[in-house]
Amino acid sequence: MPTRGPHLARFTNWGGSASCAPTSRAAPGSEDEVCALVKGAAGGRVKVVGGAHSWSDCAMTDHTLVSLEAMNRVVRVDKQRGQVTVEGGMRLHALNEALATEGLALPIVGSIADQTVAGLVATGTHGSSLQHRNLSAHVKAITLVDGRGEVVEIDANDARLPGARLALGALGIVTRVTLMVEPAFTVVEEMEPVTFEAAMAALPTLARDVEYAKLWWFPHTDRALLFRGRRADVVPTFSTAFRSFDTHVVNGVVFRGLLGLGATFPSWIPALNRTVALTYGSPRRVVGRSDQVLTVAMPPRHRESEWAVPLDAAVAMLRGARQLVEEQGHRVNFILEARFVPSDDTWMSPAYGRDVVQVGAYSGNPGGCAAWFGAFAALARSLEGRPHWGKEAEFTPDDVGRWYPQAGAFRDLARSLDPEGLFRNGFTERLGV
Repeated sequence: MPTRGPHLARFTNWGGSASCAPTSRAAPGSEDEVCALVKGAAGGRVKVVGGAHSWSDCAMTDHTLVSLEAMNRVVRVDKQRGQVTVEGGMRLHALNEALATEGLALPIVGSIADQTVAGLVATGTHGSSLQHRNLSAHVKAITLVDGRGEVVEIDANDARLPGARLALGALGIVTRVTLMVEPAFTVVEEMEPVTFEAAMAALPTLARDVEYAKLWWFPHTDRALLFRGRRADVVPTFSTAFRSFDTHVVNGVVFRGLLGLGATFPSWIPALNRTVALTYGSPRRVVGRSDQVLTVAMPPRHRESEWAVPLDAAVAMLRGARQLVEEQGHRVNFILEARFVPSDDTWMSPAYGRDVVQVGAYSGNPGGCAAWFGAFAALARSLEGRPHWGKEAEFTPDDVGRWYPQAGAFRDLARSLDPEGLFRNGFTERLGV
């Protein structure tokens, strides 16, 4: 049963960009308990929070906040069909380990692995490869509890699957997800430091040259990093101890301290960025299990906004972002990142119908976030960008209707599965649901 009362602590997401004051919290341990919870919530609202790694307010509610942390098992592994079914509360890092023991892997993962499976597919989490779509598009079947408290199973033969893959918390509580998997593989990733102009010259073909590719730029500097990852039949040398050192010492102490200095003394940020770029930007080669190489050490807490623009606008987006920093006086003490995602048919995917570059603007300077993210969003909008649903962005129902040809179908699906609006909040209102 839910825990209720005014004594409940305020809930804040990982990045500190959104918070809420739920009147009750619940952690069901089974699908039957989820059904009972929903049926008992008549007249209220219910929202599920996963790993709290969305910078948007998609999971915020002042009613009942639900965690699926107790529903974290692998349900079924089907090697013949290349599929795994897991409960919605399973964390990505736990799934990666479970798959590795079976000699399997996801073909693509996001940068960090602390999200729940239900949360990452609900928001369109992605990696960086023009050969592999975002994780929502890898969903082969999904099971949810709808607004009536009924279990709904949607598989590949169901015309609703393209809408349910990326549900944005609007359709129900996702209890099980079936994802595509493949035999485990090793990735060799090489990091090359280059000038900003060299990065722009490489950008149009970067993601087509190799299976996994991305770009980082250090604002206020001329330094960029190109990452190229290839599969290889070689012995992994990846060190979990080194990754732990990166997480807890390099990022957790050194980088966190530099971010704090920059936030306190914004005029120091350009010099600090140049120091970080020179220190971090040495050529590097990493060889390891795919999910270990394609994820990064957990960064210090920061804020994120990310927009998906058409692939052919990638250079314009990055040049424009640099121009914003240089001409408008923004002090940006975190990298700008470009990752590549191919077209899909998921109704609410930022990559719906077109190959995109998803450009992330990050900041560890809370005082400068609003202006920087606002200017960045205006640039992205001018290039026909769509926001990443798990990052900070402002939008209206009219925006959503312009961006997504299937927005009306998604809204109809949400209303059919949740006729009383049990799963609505401020985020879904801005979607027009």
